[in-house]
Amino acid sequence: MIKVLHVGEYAQGGVATYIQTLLDHPEQTDIEDYVVCSKKNSAQEWGIPDTHVFYYEYTRSVTQIPKAILAIRSVIRKVRPDVIYCHSTWAGLFVRLPMLVMGKPCRIIYNAHGWAFLRDTSEWKRKVYALIERILLLRTDKVINVSKYEYRAAVRYGLSEKKQVVIYSGISPVLQPIDPTVKLPLGKTNLLFVGRFDPQKGLDLLLHALSTCKRDDLHLTVIGDNVVGGGVHIEKKNTDKVTFLGWIPHDKLGSYYNACDAVIMPSRWEAFGLTAVEAMKYSRPVLVSNRGALPELVQDGKNGFIFQYAEDKALDRTWPHLSTLKTCLMGLNKQQLVAMRQNARQTYLDRFQSRQMLAATADVLLLEKIRNE
Repeated sequence: MIKVLHVGEYAQGGVATYIQTLLDHPEQTDIEDYVVCSKKNSAQEWGIPDTHVFYYEYTRSVTQIPKAILAIRSVIRKVRPDVIYCHSTWAGLFVRLPMLVMGKPCRIIYNAHGWAFLRDTSEWKRKVYALIERILLLRTDKVINVSKYEYRAAVRYGLSEKKQVVIYSGISPVLQPIDPTVKLPLGKTNLLFVGRFDPQKGLDLLLHALSTCKRDDLHLTVIGDNVVGGGVHIEKKNTDKVTFLGWIPHDKLGSYYNACDAVIMPSRWEAFGLTAVEAMKYSRPVLVSNRGALPELVQDGKNGFIFQYAEDKALDRTWPHLSTLKTCLMGLNKQQLVAMRQNARQTYLDRFQSRQMLAATADVLLLEKIRNE
């Protein structure tokens, strides 16, 4: 039996879903899981015994870092894990920073869930983030990237290639019950956006493109809300073209995926793109920008469309063959989207089931012989 301690900071949303997927491993009976994360802004249901879950008092700020480090080290001493799996940038810092001085007690696995040096910020800040990651890599046995995009970026910023591995995120094949009362506007080509309204997700670009698109048969349903932080505040005003629903419980999302014709992701960057995988699980094609890892998930014209990211008139000339977002919207054909459903579903089955992610992760946790440096 091998003990694995999953360490998070604000373990909610996609990070929480990822950890919860790793905890559900009926085929890997030789793994005993533990979780420690911030009491604030973290999930409360993990599907493992309560005695295996720990929370620490913490609010994100530089002054709270020592407090988080001490709390996590206390859990490490209590659990005595064989492997510590750090989820997210802050969790990776909390675990590995003191180990630079005190030594590494066990195998350390790290998943940034989106490198800090890939965020939309100045280049000097990116270089500082990369320097910190290179230093912390000294106390890391293996880094799990969720896409080739992440892997290539890590190598480009100087992180050791031999410590990197790519494991695509996967989700459970279980389909949620479909609520027959969930209906989208009749006679329309219905697009669905799911996510936060922060700049990364590009909803502001989508709303602008849709407002200038001279088609009355397109309708966008938006699930999500504004978040605290920078960027344009989205006014949630329903129109003939757009309906805002706010946040919908995750166990209800399947009905909305099932009701739409396609899911759209106009992101400025994505380390992976779990929404695209969820859409394809429900046999829905996905319209994505050519940014980040999204082109790794979608085959243009087969299980969706890839459009050229463009903000105002600044087109990305590295993808000259692609349409812009507005041109993509203008060219949508409902019958073509319906014809893509089988390919979308097959993409999910072939590449993004949870069992595939679990098997690859188990290889890193259990089977691979990692040389400590």
